Amino acid sequence: MPVTTRFSCILVAAALLGGCAAPVPPKPPVDTTPKARPALQQTRASFDCTGALPAVHRQICDDDALAEMDKALVLEQHRLQQELDPVGSLLLAANHRQWLLSRGEQCAATGTTEPNERLRRCLIGLYQQRRQALENWPSSSPAAGSDVHALASYAEYRLVDNRDAGICEQTGTELNRDLRRHGMPSPARLAGVTLLAGSHAQASQVNIDGHQVRVELYNAGLYAGYQTRARGLSVNGQPLLDDATLPFWIAEQPNYGGRAHAASSQTGDYGAIDVFRRGERTYVLVNETWGFYSPAARGESAYAGLYRLDGSTLQRLCLYQTYLTPPRTKTLAGLPAYSRLETGLNDIAGDPLPAMAQHERRDRFQAWKEAQWTLLNLPLLGTDALQRHGREAALRQRQDQALEALFDWSERNLTNKQTYRWVMPMLQPAWQELQQMFLGQGLNDAQAHAAADLLLHETLARTMENLAPPAQPVTLPLAAHASYNPRYAMAPVPGDLERGRQFATLHSVLLNNAPAPVVRDFIAYETDALGPRRGLGPDDSPAVMAAVLRPDNLQLLLDAGFVADQRNRWGKTALMSAAEHNQADSVRLLLAHGANVHGQTQLHPARGVGGPERRTAGLGRQTALLLAAGNASADVIEQLVAAGATAQAWDGYDREVCQALQVNDALEAAEQDHLRDSLCGSYAAAAPLVTN
Repeated sequence: MPVTTRFSCILVAAALLGGCAAPVPPKPPVDTTPKARPALQQTRASFDCTGALPAVHRQICDDDALAEMDKALVLEQHRLQQELDPVGSLLLAANHRQWLLSRGEQCAATGTTEPNERLRRCLIGLYQQRRQALENWPSSSPAAGSDVHALASYAEYRLVDNRDAGICEQTGTELNRDLRRHGMPSPARLAGVTLLAGSHAQASQVNIDGHQVRVELYNAGLYAGYQTRARGLSVNGQPLLDDATLPFWIAEQPNYGGRAHAASSQTGDYGAIDVFRRGERTYVLVNETWGFYSPAARGESAYAGLYRLDGSTLQRLCLYQTYLTPPRTKTLAGLPAYSRLETGLNDIAGDPLPAMAQHERRDRFQAWKEAQWTLLNLPLLGTDALQRHGREAALRQRQDQALEALFDWSERNLTNKQTYRWVMPMLQPAWQELQQMFLGQGLNDAQAHAAADLLLHETLARTMENLAPPAQPVTLPLAAHASYNPRYAMAPVPGDLERGRQFATLHSVLLNNAPAPVVRDFIAYETDALGPRRGLGPDDSPAVMAAVLRPDNLQLLLDAGFVADQRNRWGKTALMSAAEHNQADSVRLLLAHGANVHGQTQLHPARGVGGPERRTAGLGRQTALLLAAGNASADVIEQLVAAGATAQAWDGYDREVCQALQVNDALEAAEQDHLRDSLCGSYAAAAPLVTN
């Protein structure tokens, strides 16, 4: 075929193929018209009254006065937190969570589904007292002669689109000056400015030359830290600026960061909108959100826009890039010691307390993620607040309370004490690791020390909040610049919490491995003073259970007539504890003194303090053999089997024991294989069912 003919065929084929393909439709034009936002949904109280709620929350929802008091108190709480420095806000938020938990304890909520008049009166009194306490809590004034505000280390107004050189450069310079001096800048502090309406003004709307200008302010909710945000601006009821107005401008810039036409915040709003007059002109300053709520990907940034307001039109003047420090990625992945500590503390805290409603559980989790992110990524904000606003005393007082709560929790039973002994050596390495990380960020020694203090403190203290609802009235944190003499170091070493402490009960001295003469003295004393109640700890945890790590002390108790099978309030016995902690000699002693190898725990989900106890009390049907199969050596397991522990206890019991054996790290593979013969077959069907 000639070349010309072949070329003609190719052209024909191309034409035919092109005719088969559908034409690509043009992209629809982007609608930049500002839109009115839908009306905000209102709730009866500060929370949604639908769904399953604890008794206190049901009482609030069923009463007009209480619902109104709850909503007003929460609004005041949120307002105060926004006005406070970062550390003050963190301390007040934690204090308020404790106050919310304390309501049921203070008013002894009965759990009935019907409104309770006594509970109602008690709650009204509590709400009145709390509102008065918040109103009277001393405000904080920055220390005189403070240095440049720490926020200026992370943010700066940098002009990226200048359409009025005189206005844009002057305003940017003044905003940066205010930022360095006060932190979050406000147009109200700029020279020659009269603030008319908006986020930093007394009013949200104003009449300007016959036009009604309104900034829509609202509480942005959980995923905005309950901040007061700005949803938009309208003139004479017509939207003039919505959550996409500034992003449309940003998207026109080269290398703007990739978030085309999208608000920087999770909630589709702005950090602030302010309307102000300067000279004969009216301006609108729009700031996107910063910090935890700002863009999260590297290369992204928050922006601010300055517009001129002419009647009912907005004219773009100045676009500033503001939040300039990209977040660090996978920060916790580089902190193994801190991550281990956090995991251990979370295990101690356990699941959220039953007194917490679902919205309070979400709040608690989200507040922690925000606080942890800020303390990791913007550490100078916290260190600056400690010095500038004098929060050291309140912080150290709360740390002492948290450490004391941790120690008191460890005194409840042997499992808690062993967990405490495992966690305490983690504090110092985690604290030192945090210091090294902050030094690597460029902080000096003092700043790195303070930043590590803050993050370690909040990690510990927040978990201790979840052990149990406060039994005593919750008072507000110490005021700014108060005095306080700390009892403990911020990151104590093992033994620091015990130093100088007097152990006053037999149960306590056993948990703390006291020598035999001390144990004998306490046995004699409590036998005379307490009779049948001798040796009991919290939730009736018996002395024999506390002693299983020291067979010599256990022998003293058994010789003194303590019952081997004495159990706590959910049925746990010393034999179960000895099996759980792999104490072969104590198992032998207890079995020799008649311990019941078939004893079972009972289901008591409301019992216990902290995660390990609540899990055990809420599980039920645990036996010494089940606990040994998952935790103990072959010696312990074989002793229990020899004592008849494989007698049928319930349908499927043998499978549970066998499954526990498979995850037992105390056994070698060969030992596991050997024990399967006795533990993983069918148990004796004729064996009697023995229960407590």
